[in-house]
Amino acid sequence: MNKRLGLYESDPRRFARVIITHQEIDNEIKRVANEIEGSIGNQCPIVLSILNGSICFSGQLLTELEFSLRYDVFSMSRYGHGTKGGDLKHLSYPTTSVRDKTVLILDDILDRGATLESARRWAMGNGASQVLMAVLIDKHVQNTPNRIQPDFSCFKIKDEFVFGFGMDIDGMWRNLKDIHALTNPASIKY
Repeated sequence: MNKRLGLYESDPRRFARVIITHQEIDNEIKRVANEIEGSIGNQCPIVLSILNGSICFSGQLLTELEFSLRYDVFSMSRYGHGTKGGDLKHLSYPTTSVRDKTVLILDDILDRGATLESARRWAMGNGASQVLMAVLIDKHVQNTPNRIQPDFSCFKIKDEFVFGFGMDIDGMWRNLKDIHALTNPASIKY
């Protein structure tokens, strides 16, 4: 353990900085919940989370939504090991029918848009009457001019690797309450 920092050698926070605090997350999730309620609160929507990354965002947002809804999940991944996204892997799909329903898809982060676009296409292909998307983080990624846009987002950030509050590094550190950005992604060994 590094006594000066109070962190173990394997702790990626040694190479990161907090960019969004838990209090800021709480405030923004409440704001976005109010926007969502004003937009679709009377429609008994189907809320679909993209796991695993959106687990914290979805859990907290759901407790702020004061209207009836049905809930289900996708399991998809682009990151696996490392700090660069790869091919999208579909692990499981929702089992709740979305036919003729308003669907709200929740995800942790929007970067290139492949995951959200795939979830949106699935919902539309299965008969959803309307599909809206909410993200915790809308990351500005260069050279993505036709990228899908979220209907609701809590934070906009520059293109950097982030972890905490549901987002991981090599399957770990989702449990952190703040969001951290790596100062040098190459410094992390997997």
